[in-house]
Amino acid sequence: MVTNFIIHWKEHIRETSKPFLEAYQSGLETGDLEFAAYCAFTYCLQLFIVGKELVEVEHEMATYCEAIHQIKQITSLTWIQIFQQSVLNLMGCSVNPSRLVGESYNEENRLPHHEIDAVILFLVHLNKLILCYLFSEYVQASENAAIAESHAIRVIATPLVPLHYFYSSLARLAIFPESSAQAQEEILKKVAVSQEQMKQWAAYAPMNYLHKYHLVQAEIARVLGQLLEAEEFYEQAIQGAKDNEYLQEEALAYELAAKHYLARGREKIAQTYMKEAHYCYERWGASAKVKDLETRYPQLFPQSSGMAPVPIHKTSVTTSNHSPIAFDLAAVMKASLAISSEIELDKLLSSLMKILIENAGAQTGFLILENSGKWVIEASGKLNEGENVYATQVLQSLPTANHLPESIINYVIHTHECVILNDATREGNFINEPYIQQNQIQSLLCLPLLNQSKLVGVLYLENQLAAGAFTPERSQVLNLLSTQAAIAIENAKLYAKLRASESKMAQFLEAIPIGIGIMDAVGSPYYFNQKAIQLLGKGIDPSITLDQISEVYQIYLAGTDQKYPTEKLPGMRALSGEHTRIDDSEIRRNNVTIPVEAWGTPVFDEQGNVAYSITAVQDITERKQAEHLLANYNRTLEQQVAQRTAALQKSEAALRDREQELRLITDALPVLISYVDANQRYQFVNHTYEVWFNLSRDEILGKYVHELLGEPVYQRVEPFINQVFEGQTVTLEAEISFSLGKRCISATLIPDCDCPTGSAKGDRNTQVRGFYSLITDVSEQRNAALRERKRAEHASILEERNRMAREIHDTLAQSFTGILVQVGATTQVLADDIEATQAHLEIIDELARTGLAEARRSVVALRPQLLEEGNLDSALHRLVTQMRAAADTALIYEIKGTAYSLPDEVENNLLRIGQEALTNAIKYADAAEIRVELVYDNAQCILRVKDDGRGFGVATIPAVGGFGLLGMSERAEHLGAQLSIQSQPGQGTEIVVIVNRD
Repeated sequence: MVTNFIIHWKEHIRETSKPFLEAYQSGLETGDLEFAAYCAFTYCLQLFIVGKELVEVEHEMATYCEAIHQIKQITSLTWIQIFQQSVLNLMGCSVNPSRLVGESYNEENRLPHHEIDAVILFLVHLNKLILCYLFSEYVQASENAAIAESHAIRVIATPLVPLHYFYSSLARLAIFPESSAQAQEEILKKVAVSQEQMKQWAAYAPMNYLHKYHLVQAEIARVLGQLLEAEEFYEQAIQGAKDNEYLQEEALAYELAAKHYLARGREKIAQTYMKEAHYCYERWGASAKVKDLETRYPQLFPQSSGMAPVPIHKTSVTTSNHSPIAFDLAAVMKASLAISSEIELDKLLSSLMKILIENAGAQTGFLILENSGKWVIEASGKLNEGENVYATQVLQSLPTANHLPESIINYVIHTHECVILNDATREGNFINEPYIQQNQIQSLLCLPLLNQSKLVGVLYLENQLAAGAFTPERSQVLNLLSTQAAIAIENAKLYAKLRASESKMAQFLEAIPIGIGIMDAVGSPYYFNQKAIQLLGKGIDPSITLDQISEVYQIYLAGTDQKYPTEKLPGMRALSGEHTRIDDSEIRRNNVTIPVEAWGTPVFDEQGNVAYSITAVQDITERKQAEHLLANYNRTLEQQVAQRTAALQKSEAALRDREQELRLITDALPVLISYVDANQRYQFVNHTYEVWFNLSRDEILGKYVHELLGEPVYQRVEPFINQVFEGQTVTLEAEISFSLGKRCISATLIPDCDCPTGSAKGDRNTQVRGFYSLITDVSEQRNAALRERKRAEHASILEERNRMAREIHDTLAQSFTGILVQVGATTQVLADDIEATQAHLEIIDELARTGLAEARRSVVALRPQLLEEGNLDSALHRLVTQMRAAADTALIYEIKGTAYSLPDEVENNLLRIGQEALTNAIKYADAAEIRVELVYDNAQCILRVKDDGRGFGVATIPAVGGFGLLGMSERAEHLGAQLSIQSQPGQGTEIVVIVNRD
């Protein structure tokens, strides 16, 4: 983890190669094959990134591909194959160098299977980005850069991220000249972000990333026309790549510098740089890139056709000798027969070690087998010197560490190749193996045991006394015997596995708390578990025939003395391919009857024929007893239910009679009685509803309240309904239009509460299930009150007229009579006595003034003085101020909106209503606070008088008198205004008058 994700940010990437090889070896030794495969991939990746010669890189990749293939780590194998194909493309081993199509990886048929693997998608498009850029397919390179970027999070912190940043920036800058102005701006922004990150990495690991940063900076300067800065950066990039041995990036820096100079018309300089690029690519081994340069720039390589190819050296190791050698065929046949005659693994391994050591001429031998994913020593043999006696140990599962040369063992496991060393301390690739040096091994043979190319085991033989002990003929014998040994080991393992499986199966069957019996295809008992033997009273009797089974094992038809028919037994029916179940049988033994339930299941062979039948038998004594008790209980319960049902039916009949009586009573009442549920649907209505709404009861039940009343009416009563569902009892008066005409109604709404234990009605936890509604037509009472009020008003008017007549007679009439007398007197003395005339005129003036004052007083008596001195707003304000001085209650007056003038009649009546409401509240409400509010809205004017006093039941207002509420209602009706009175005992009173502006 540290090496892959951290070290490269501080040290040269090439320094990580050795740790990855050590980690790979450790993974193999510990059996962590997945970890080992990751390390192998990362090791190969580092070789590619640091610019190792491609021939060497490809060889290492091929080697580890084979090793990873052997340990079956498909994911890591795919990763390496992607890079290996990229390497092969660069080496010229593909038709199209920019497409990953070749012998190692084919993107056309494999990539669709990797659509959900983000790592593989990143690796494929990263390699295509690099290849497309190197072979001048810049648009495709940019597209692949974008795709790879979307999956880059999966390789975060690895050396692949800077590599992607590097080539992405170069690809985007390559398409910069042909891009639109907007696209160019976007390219520079993205490259700037990448460079900022690259600069940060270069600050900590300049050996890995500084030359990359310089090369991208050179390209930025080039596209921006900063030619001198570009050339300086090219030189820094070339030198940095060369100093840190990044051969491929040194070649790329030379190539881009050459293109720069060629674009400036400096062909000689361009030729020099291009030849350096050509040389570096050749050293790298990128033959396809070399050919691409020669094709694109033939003018810069006039002698390229005569250039000698670069020699490529490849090392291989020969580990076997196939020359024809004569050997003892009889000995081989004898050994082969001995190997194949053993089937038990421990005996086979013991015999095998003796035979192989004997035929190989070895002193010591070890057999390494795979156990739980690890390769361990399962058998060892040693020839005791001078005694010709073999000592063997088997199934020890010892680790190979410190017992054997691990490097050789792992090599054979990975390559499936045989290793023969005639003098191990002095020849071959393993002379530095610690085990060989410590034990001074002379002759050594390590042979893979293969069965159909599958590695079954590894045979390790050694001889510490003689060099060249494993002669060609002995080696050939071992090669012949190795296949037989591999097959024998596989068979023995399968046999051991089968025995273990049978043992486990037997344990499972014995652990099952029910009886299990197995019969073979002809109906003979094959196996009984202990529970079956316990139930049947005896075990398998091989002498019985099919028709004796019920007799021998005393199986009866339940409740009878009849033997259970053999052909109907579940085991027998299973032999016919049926899956059956019965619970009508009994087993009788020792005067004990055991009721049982049995299941029959057929077992088929590969041809579809029944090979066995399995019968499962369970003692159901307790269940039968429970069923008997349950049957008795059910009978008792049925009797009780019948009695209870009769009682309920009687009660139900009584309830129906009572319900009918109640319905008759409610239907006879001239009021509306209903019940509305929580969904505001009518669940009960009396006959009066049918009359008022001209609908049948069935048509009303189930309707929503707003459907029956209509939206205009519902909007008026909805606030009261909401209060009911809050657990409050609500009363209201309103005038509502029905099919029979307008009616003035008084309604009481009572909540139907489901109160939890300990809760009181109105608590927050109370749930309202619906409400009861009682609606009374108070139109007659209202009309009577109205008639009485009109009569009283008429009488009052007559009285007022008489009073005014008396007032006018006693005041204005007397004044005017006096004026007439004085006028007459003035006429008589006008000519004779000027002073007397003047005195009469003064008296006339005084009488006229007195009459005028009396006339004005009469007018004031007819119109409120408060309105004479201002509008409705100021009149209410003065009214509240006057009453506040004489009352102990807190009086608050508030106006909202901008005041405007209303007709005199409207203002007069609103003032009178407000005065009446305020007076009543002060006299009777016993309130702590009374609030008067006047609201001027665009469309309507609203007067609201609200107190927090004792309140009252609206339905209890008497028809005549009653706080002057009827007078308010009449004034509101006269104006065409809406009057609402909301009050409940203990919750205060609110009176609202709404009058339209126009």
